[in-house]
This record gives sequence, C-alpha cells and structure tokens, in this order.
Amino acid sequence: MKHAYTYLARFYDRLMEADYKQWEAYLLFLFKNNRCVPQRILDLGCGTGNLTLPLAQRGYSLTGVDISAEMIAMAKSKAERKDIQIPFFVQDMRQLSLSGKPFDAIISACDSLNYLVTAKDLRRALRAVFQHLMPGGLFLFDLNSTYKLQEIYGESSYADLGTDFAYFWDNEYDQDSSICRMELTFFLKAEDGLYQKVTEEHYQKLWMPEEIHKIAEDVGFSFLACYDFLSLQPCSRSSERWQFVLKRAG
Repeated sequence: MKHAYTYLARFYDRLMEADYKQWEAYLLFLFKNNRCVPQRILDLGCGTGNLTLPLAQRGYSLTGVDISAEMIAMAKSKAERKDIQIPFFVQDMRQLSLSGKPFDAIISACDSLNYLVTAKDLRRALRAVFQHLMPGGLFLFDLNSTYKLQEIYGESSYADLGTDFAYFWDNEYDQDSSICRMELTFFLKAEDGLYQKVTEEHYQKLWMPEEIHKIAEDVGFSFLACYDFLSLQPCSRSSERWQFVLKRAG
C-alpha cells in the first residue's frame, strides 16, 4: 500500500474535473476584494501546477511546493514544456522551510489542508504559512465540506476504465474521527500487455469552519471569511467546498 499520489499523480489531470480558469479568476477576485496586490505567491500543495503555471503566465512570481515528488515531477515537466521558470520544491507543509523573503500571498487549492488529520498537524502547517507570509499578506485555501466528505464521498465507490489503466476508488467515512479514508486501486498496463495492480491510500479530515477559525487565530492570523466556493456567500452545509481567507496582521 503506497502513500497518496504515488500512482494517482500520472493520471491526476485526466481524472480531476475542475475548471482551473474559473478557479484562478476566483482567487484573483479574492485578492482584489481584500485589497491585496501580490507579486510573489507561494502555491502550497501545488500538485501538477494547474494554478501555478497560469498565475506565473500572468506575470506573478510563483513558487510551488508539494509533499508528493511524483506531483512535483509532473508540474516541472509542464513548466519546462511551456518554458516557464518556476522553482518547485518537495516539502511537507507542516515543515515548510523556504529561504528568501516572505511571500506577499500564499494559496493552497484543491483541499490540500484536508490531508492534515490532527489539530497538531493543522496548527504546525498554519504556523509555517504564517512565518512565510509578509505582514498584511493573505492565505487563501479551500477545504472539502461536510457535505462533500460525508455525503458525496461517504461510503461511495467509483470506477473507470481507460485505454492504459483502470481504477477503483472506495471510500469509508468514520463519524467518530471525522476522517474519510479513500483507497485507490489502479490496474496499470505494462509493456507486455498485462496489467499490474497497485494501491494507495488517502485520508482527509473534516475541519469545521469554527475549528479553522480558532486554530488560525491561535497562530496569529486574522480570520477574514469562510465562503461557499466561487462566491462571497457565507459557507453553508449544502456547499461541496469552502473557501477560507486568512490575513497576517501587518
């Protein structure tokens, strides 16, 4: 059993259903709405670079960090093909350590912080983000909501068949721990035409907005907002994704 994104990385862009142009526009709107004009942006949990690259193409100075070496390899390959110069680093957000001056803003998209499954881990990550932000800088991140983890993922199973791989995705949500365990089994086509079975596990924790609020303020952030994703509406139980806006006091 391998860690998250060991095998998923190579298929991530094919399986992920997201409108990244819309996502990018939303983050830029949140910057503007909060009077933040960043130049240097850290993409924390950058994955394969689906937001890192287009933001860099807009003229921002981007740095990408992800715990998965496989995801970073994909991001680097994309940047090289587009001839975009972006420093990428394989680091755990709980132990984030980048040299140079702090960033004007930090983003973390696609529920990366749900992978922090204890309050200690979340606090460590937020403290590391705080230390890498300029005074007055924003931290924008999203989380999978109650509805997403309990109802959509919950006890559900998914499967799909491609020309070079197949996968089964089985979920199990534990009410006591508020953790959703996801087991992904891939069948990867080998050169001899046979398929190799491999499996990796993902764990996501349901963090309620009030928990984020408390831990963020304990670390030193100002908690500005929690919205239903892609809107300025207060977060609700019917939304699949919640968007958070934190600020390091200046």
